Amino acid sequence: MKKRSVLFLLPGLILLALVACGGAPVSTPTPAPTETAVAQNPPTEPATEEPVTAVPATPTAEIVPTEPEPTSEALFPTPVVTATPSLTPTVEMPDYTVSIVEPAPAATLLAGRSVTFRGAVQPPTTEPLTLTLKVGSFTAVSTQITPDDSGSWEVTVTVADVASGPGMLAVTLGELAQAAQPVQLAFDSATERPYISLARPVEGETAVAGHAFFMQGSSHNLLDDAFTIGVLVDDCTNFIAAQKISLAEGNWYGFVILPQNVAPGPACAVAYTGQYGESGWREALVPIQLRAADDPQAVLLHLGNSGDLEFAVGEATTLFGVAVNVPERAVDIMLVLDSAVGGTEPVATGKAFADQFGFWSIDLELPDDAPSGPALLTVTAGEGDTYQEIRLPITIAP
Repeated sequence: MKKRSVLFLLPGLILLALVACGGAPVSTPTPAPTETAVAQNPPTEPATEEPVTAVPATPTAEIVPTEPEPTSEALFPTPVVTATPSLTPTVEMPDYTVSIVEPAPAATLLAGRSVTFRGAVQPPTTEPLTLTLKVGSFTAVSTQITPDDSGSWEVTVTVADVASGPGMLAVTLGELAQAAQPVQLAFDSATERPYISLARPVEGETAVAGHAFFMQGSSHNLLDDAFTIGVLVDDCTNFIAAQKISLAEGNWYGFVILPQNVAPGPACAVAYTGQYGESGWREALVPIQLRAADDPQAVLLHLGNSGDLEFAVGEATTLFGVAVNVPERAVDIMLVLDSAVGGTEPVATGKAFADQFGFWSIDLELPDDAPSGPALLTVTAGEGDTYQEIRLPITIAP
């Protein structure tokens, strides 16, 4: 149909071209239309503004898919590779055990002397061990040891001649294993070097804020014929109370008054001679426990001069000590003959009263007709849950 329409329009286009060129139109007789022409050209319909509606083609029964032309990527596809994570095999750390064979627990070691330490680590390792011996904040021994092929270790070192008191011996394998045990470090009293000791307090004894705290010991060859007693806190590094005492040698006792606002917790009682922390100084140190004044467990009764008591017929003996949080601050004293000798009648009695710091004292006088021989001194305070008692065997001289 499209081919025939083109033939029909061609004479009209030629005529227009001639007019445009200025030529006179030639009168050409119009041929009579034939049936074929009429049949080939349908009648022209008047133009309308409505859009021509396309008539969809009638689908065929079979649909032939159109395949795209294969590309190089389709002919040679890039393989997709999924990365497999590499796994590092986990090596399980052995469960190490460190032991101390020598010295035995609670053994007494002499400061300034060579000491052999032995032990083992299992399973065996060539990693170094660290051995330390500390008294309070002072390190008396610090060294490294390499175990042998069987895991046994041994080292001989000289203990620092500076501090004495309850200590802690520890052997560690990095952060993997540790062995620790208490030991006692003491000065050798047989030498001519400065010597000082603490017989009191005992380890773990209680001191109360705002009250007196008693200390006792012995000494000889003190530097500058003097020593200082005190209480340390902050891992036994800072003094909260101290008092200097002049003495050449011999047994001694003294006390310090603790501050009211002292924080409860671990502390250390110390007695030292020389300049603290400087060359030649020596200290005796004992761990103690600080308590607040209103602590229910801060109920104490101490006899300060228990180590050198002497009683004689017809004479007076001064007794003193500390009483904390006892009713009416009252302390009762009674001296009786030993029950094995006979009788329970008191030889002498007395009552003392503690001051605001807990300090008490009394002159206990024995009658002229008092019996002599073994006796028992009893110091008591409080009642019920607060009852405190000290019993001390003594001898009455005629």
